[in-house]
Amino acid sequence: MTKINHITLIGCGFTGTSAFYQLVERYPISEITIFEASGDFGPGLPYKTDECDDYLLNNTNDTLCLTPDNRQAFYNWLLSKPELPDGVELPEIHPRGNISRIYYGYFLKDVFRSTLTTAAIKGIKVNLISKEATAIFEEGDKVIIKYDTEEIHCDKVIMCTGHCPTIDRYEHPPEGSNALYFPDHLNTDALDHIPMNAECYILGASLSAFDVVGRLFSSATGCSFEYNDDGELIFNAENNDRSVVLCSRSGRLKKMKSRVTKDINRKYFTLDYLTSIKKDEYLSLNDIADAIKKDCELHHGESDWEEIAAPYRNCTSAKDVDACAADILEKDLRTAVDGTARNILVDIFGDAGLELWDMFAAKLVSPEDEIKYRNQYETAALTYEASCPISTAEKLLALYKVGRLRTIKGSSDVIFDQENDHYVIHHDFGCDKTNVLINTTGSVSRDVTSDDQSALIKHMVNNEMMHPYMCGDTQMPGIEFDMDTFKVTGCENIYLSSQLLWGKGFYTSGAIYMATFVDRILKSIFNKQKS
Repeated sequence: MTKINHITLIGCGFTGTSAFYQLVERYPISEITIFEASGDFGPGLPYKTDECDDYLLNNTNDTLCLTPDNRQAFYNWLLSKPELPDGVELPEIHPRGNISRIYYGYFLKDVFRSTLTTAAIKGIKVNLISKEATAIFEEGDKVIIKYDTEEIHCDKVIMCTGHCPTIDRYEHPPEGSNALYFPDHLNTDALDHIPMNAECYILGASLSAFDVVGRLFSSATGCSFEYNDDGELIFNAENNDRSVVLCSRSGRLKKMKSRVTKDINRKYFTLDYLTSIKKDEYLSLNDIADAIKKDCELHHGESDWEEIAAPYRNCTSAKDVDACAADILEKDLRTAVDGTARNILVDIFGDAGLELWDMFAAKLVSPEDEIKYRNQYETAALTYEASCPISTAEKLLALYKVGRLRTIKGSSDVIFDQENDHYVIHHDFGCDKTNVLINTTGSVSRDVTSDDQSALIKHMVNNEMMHPYMCGDTQMPGIEFDMDTFKVTGCENIYLSSQLLWGKGFYTSGAIYMATFVDRILKSIFNKQKS
């Protein structure tokens, strides 16, 4: 095999920083080129150090990693009392707590700086390019990357471009309108200027939507949250008269991890077991659901399977939906904080973690069932796998109880009514009107054939170096790639670790996922044994 001397990383947020660190620390490399168009090497979009500090890390402090073999790297760094910029102080640190994302950004910046130093000591040449890579070619064993009027040549490329392009599907209000529309909630201070008496409609009920709720009711807005003598979080409005409506297609709210950690020993929801019971070419979705149910029973976890399948099955009005959402949230929260009980599905999905990826790679179900899962069940699965902090859930419940938060289900068409100068949001039980609309739906384009894609992705698609994921005969979000090596189908020397993996693979934006994908890519490149 030709010796690998020079690897290029395109993108340097969390994934690029993890790849940079792992390359320098563990592999015989002589040159690394890193593209980061923003010029801010390290934190990437979610962890920018100038972001709103009310946006919390969704994973607990003791589970955030940079490499798959040390999940407590971030927590250990926090305990070291790292030097931070003037005016920035570390909050009180708890291993199972969730602090502001900006601190993970400072951690990544620190890792990037220290890795540059280590590279210099080892004699590894590092080229930093604050430009956008716009085209890429393969010539034999070499890769050529073009940017501006220049180009670089290397042996291998890892695309760590992270976030896919955001799609803005909704009409903006005209100049002079009283309506306010926020197409995104990241890296903007515009949300801080929403009137204190506004009724804000948030498109989405995901972790991003919860971030915005926290921001709209932060201490800086004049309100507060305090625990009463019974340990219940209470909302004190003071000068904040805002209210929020979560507009969701499914109406499902995120679940939360149990405060008290308990052991999980999955016996049935495992790749080995599912493979062993496969009598024909494929398993059914019911086979997999039965395996999950068996593991719940094995761990004495109580689950209302009717509620899980259809939480709003008995609702006949928008008022019913809202009351049901609040009841489910309260029950989930009570279970999460109760040391004798557990949100068993959150624990099982959290423990399955990367094995979920390997289950998809094994193609256990037919293309028809995979499409059915993606369209009907994936959102539900993600409420358990991508859970929210207990502290966030407590605030949501406190707001529900005083009528400052409600949920509507089945939100679909969103139209700006120019004549009446407001937005109209259609849902299962009618339509609502609002003057303040905030989009947190994560409407990112994972369709690689879309015009929304970057110049680099368009170039690769046009030159047949990248192809959309085909599930049977159906084009799906994401790309075609080798799920063991992460090599892009159509290329020999180009690997991918970004949101475009989500389509053929499972949800992929967590730190442990991306760190492990980088680990697997590098082991594949350097002919190491696959983890």
